[in-house]
Amino acid sequence: MDTIRGTAFLQFGELLSERGASLRSHLSPHRISLDIVGDYEKKFSYRSLVQIFEGSAHALAMPELGMELATRQKSTLLGPIQHLAQTAPTAGDGLIAAVRYMRVYSPSIIFHMERRGDSTLLCFDNALPCIQDIPQIVEKSLLHGRLLMTELLGTPLKPTAVLLRHQPQAPASVYQRYFGCPALFGQDHNALAISLRDMQRPCVRHDPMLHSIVKFYLEAHANPDEKLGFEVGRHIQALLPKYRCTLEQIAQILELHPRTLQRRLANDGIDFEEHVDQIRRRRAEQLLGQSDLNIGQIANELGYRRTTSFCRAHQRWFGMPPLEHRRQLKA
Repeated sequence: MDTIRGTAFLQFGELLSERGASLRSHLSPHRISLDIVGDYEKKFSYRSLVQIFEGSAHALAMPELGMELATRQKSTLLGPIQHLAQTAPTAGDGLIAAVRYMRVYSPSIIFHMERRGDSTLLCFDNALPCIQDIPQIVEKSLLHGRLLMTELLGTPLKPTAVLLRHQPQAPASVYQRYFGCPALFGQDHNALAISLRDMQRPCVRHDPMLHSIVKFYLEAHANPDEKLGFEVGRHIQALLPKYRCTLEQIAQILELHPRTLQRRLANDGIDFEEHVDQIRRRRAEQLLGQSDLNIGQIANELGYRRTTSFCRAHQRWFGMPPLEHRRQLKA
């Protein structure tokens, strides 16, 4: 399920060319052919996309690469999801629609929305084994959220703030220029804070009939394996590091009553707590084998407040301590 569409590379070749670099040379190490670039129907690895953007920013000494690329792309990478959002009644409805159907564009991208005082947080995560040290894709994805809202409103969106888990990659003035608001670093979320007033403003291209048609198209083309258990699993993985992974929290994100969610999961033979435990087990093995995070950091990523709690769970899962398991995986 680690895929994303070829439109994610729109304008990337032009940006590289301006910097004296070759698109082919940046794609070939990842075995990505040029015919994928810009093609909505073709897919490739989301992990490769992240690695390419992070590597390119370093190679070009361009810390704002993700933000600059998003600015050039605007929202064109969203395809039919963009049209669904643009034809919604309000900007908030359009953003919610884009978040809900983002899985059609890429099952690896995880957006959700939270209410905070007089603002709505558009929160971003992804399904990679390690979500740290990938500032380019984080900044690019959140800026796409601002640009989408700008298209829906017909005027530039001025977010309340942009919240980032990582440390600044460029001067504050650069973030101000791209996001039009203060950037706060070292936060618990990667999120764009949008005022409720902007969320409630009407979409300039509202079209009830077209909105209904595009929604039908997206439902018809959704992955048949995209069941509730998978959708719940994506949100569990995103919420674990925030220590807020409960049935009630997931139900709120999916706009379901907790009992309704529990009943629907049970109909698919899924127990929520067992589902969380299985996801933690799988993610623990990924992080031990594919990252350089220490045991305490891995415990935090899995939602354990104490390292000892993670170690006990790991012993139950694999019959050995985490460090011994890491040595085996790295061997």
